Amino acid sequence: MPLRLSCLTLLCTFVISACQTPPTPRTPEPIEIQTALQHLENKQYQAAATSFQAALNTGSERVSQQALAGLCLLHLQNQDIAAATSSLDELYQRALRKPQGDNSLQMLRISLQLNLENTLRLNLESQSRQAAEAKQQQLHNETLALQRALAKLRQLSLQ
Repeated sequence: MPLRLSCLTLLCTFVISACQTPPTPRTPEPIEIQTALQHLENKQYQAAATSFQAALNTGSERVSQQALAGLCLLHLQNQDIAAATSSLDELYQRALRKPQGDNSLQMLRISLQLNLENTLRLNLESQSRQAAEAKQQQLHNETLALQRALAKLRQLSLQ
């Protein structure tokens, strides 16, 4: 019985290990992307933008998409909504034309889109709050002017 159990265990282990696929070797990131990421981590945004721009022209679609994603992040960091939208649109167009089948790029595109939408929403909320505050200040000033006019009328009526 113990021999049968150990044979069964050995057979199951062999079958499971045979069914597993070997890990695919990971291709190294191009030097431009590595350099850009180092600049991002060090908050050297202009240098990161230069490295991402250089990576756009490497010829590799995957690297170009990574560079566009990096540029979009930089534009969002700088609150440049128009440039971020443009980068994200180009990234989507490239992904539709030449899909890379890379889940990490797809997740990055989705997170960039969500980040852009949140930034736009926050900007709109900020603008509407500023408009409401300006309107409130205007109403406050008008109220003060009316109170002064009323006080002056009272003073004139008492004379």
